[in-house]
Amino acid sequence: MTSEITSFKLIVMKDDFNEIELRKLDLNLLLVFSALMRERSVSEAANRLYLGPSAVSMALRRLRDAIGDPLFVRTNKGMEPTRRADEIWRLIAPALGAIDGAVRPSEAFDPSTAKLDIRVALPDDLEFVLLPRLLKRLAAEAPGIRLIVRPSDFRTLLDRLDDGDADLALSATPTSGIEQRHHIKPLHRESFSVLYDAKMTEVSSNLDLDTWLAHPHVLLTIRGDLHSTLDERLADSGRSRNILVGISHFPTAPFVLRSMPSFLSMPSLAASHFASTYDLEIAKPPLDVGEFEVSLAWHARTHADVAHSWFRKTVDLVVSKIRYETFGPTVG
Repeated sequence: MTSEITSFKLIVMKDDFNEIELRKLDLNLLLVFSALMRERSVSEAANRLYLGPSAVSMALRRLRDAIGDPLFVRTNKGMEPTRRADEIWRLIAPALGAIDGAVRPSEAFDPSTAKLDIRVALPDDLEFVLLPRLLKRLAAEAPGIRLIVRPSDFRTLLDRLDDGDADLALSATPTSGIEQRHHIKPLHRESFSVLYDAKMTEVSSNLDLDTWLAHPHVLLTIRGDLHSTLDERLADSGRSRNILVGISHFPTAPFVLRSMPSFLSMPSLAASHFASTYDLEIAKPPLDVGEFEVSLAWHARTHADVAHSWFRKTVDLVVSKIRYETFGPTVG
């Protein structure tokens, strides 16, 4: 650590930064701050930086004095950042990642010998379809890469990336909250299909609205309610459907559909695989339920990493191959 700081001014990395102002900063304090944001623990941050806990505590006191904010508050879950700390982290994390990528010597990456753990956030319908194929490919090309799969959807994936719980997320493209530190790559447009047991419902593949409404429905409900925008649209036209059950995980659905005559509307890619795996039928929805975009998302801190870049390309290729084998070459 260098000399004491008498004043602190957060400098956002840009082409007109002031070297005189930067000289007033002890940039090592920002590395301590980064470690604390990642680990939420003085002792773990010390281990990450190969320092003693007392050195990290001293650096935190200096940083608190310089910024004029507590930055971290002790809770039963560890060191929780204040609002000011979150604001600072949002600005400096991409800058630190860019500096790291700029000064780190480029290294040749060989997936066959790489040893790496990667955290992937997946919604459970994509986990069911993607994970077995992805693991098979990794076993052949990169046996030293291990995956840690975390649950996520478009509402939570950016938080997963920001908190370091995930290095890569695959989900519907978030509709809000995307910032400069987030990298988003659209993969394809996803439609919806109706999944059901033909024997239980005695329904053919030509599904009309009256037949669809005549049977109970299984609803995926992350928030625990039994209502959706689709039900609002039906209400506007004077119609309604009977919700049999609300479930929080798609893999539960096939067992419900095979035990009760009912329908489930879900993304078409997963629906096709559920149908073939569990001997179920799929049909086009009897009304327009729209489409959505599916994307890969990752954080700026892993953007320049060659191993993570290779893994992202691999996931992209595996998803593309699954879609081609499921729908053929004409589906975008």
